[in-house]
Amino acid sequence: MGSQYMSLHLADPEILAARLRGDFPDLVDSLYQNPKPPANELRPAFEIMARGTFVFLPKGREHPLGLLYCRAFEYLLITLGQRVWSIEFYPDEGEEGLWNLAFGRCEASWLDLPATESGIATTAWKSQDTCRSLLGDVNNALTSNSFNPRYSPRESLVECQQALNEAISTRFGLFTIFQG
Repeated sequence: MGSQYMSLHLADPEILAARLRGDFPDLVDSLYQNPKPPANELRPAFEIMARGTFVFLPKGREHPLGLLYCRAFEYLLITLGQRVWSIEFYPDEGEEGLWNLAFGRCEASWLDLPATESGIATTAWKSQDTCRSLLGDVNNALTSNSFNPRYSPRESLVECQQALNEAISTRFGLFTIFQG
């Protein structure tokens, strides 16, 4: 059984929402002038964002360019975010905290991205309150030693704990991308 990955991103949701709703018409130019510009294949997704039409994409339904939109948003998270964690684990519903972090519903209506044909990557945002609840689940698993280290290594739970604590203290919540 191979591990899979989830990235956790600490970023101000207001800054990201502004890019997705088209508040920055010069978004494409500014991104591609960065010292580390995005891959050129992401340009169409950024052009849609700059025009303010990203919000009209089909939400939650499978779309042939779903992965393109996810990767474009991931680039924004990486460049505009404050911190990122990479969590290695094998998804199992018995590992409730990690499962809900990875697959729980997205709480930002503006971030309901079109789905990829494979279902991966799964992108969501969790509020400060949800992060607090998930932190309780992770703390409980660590304290009671009730996690399965085959599915969820202790190190991954400790990293989640750190990410959730920062998400709560900054009031930003946490962005998640299950990478598969």
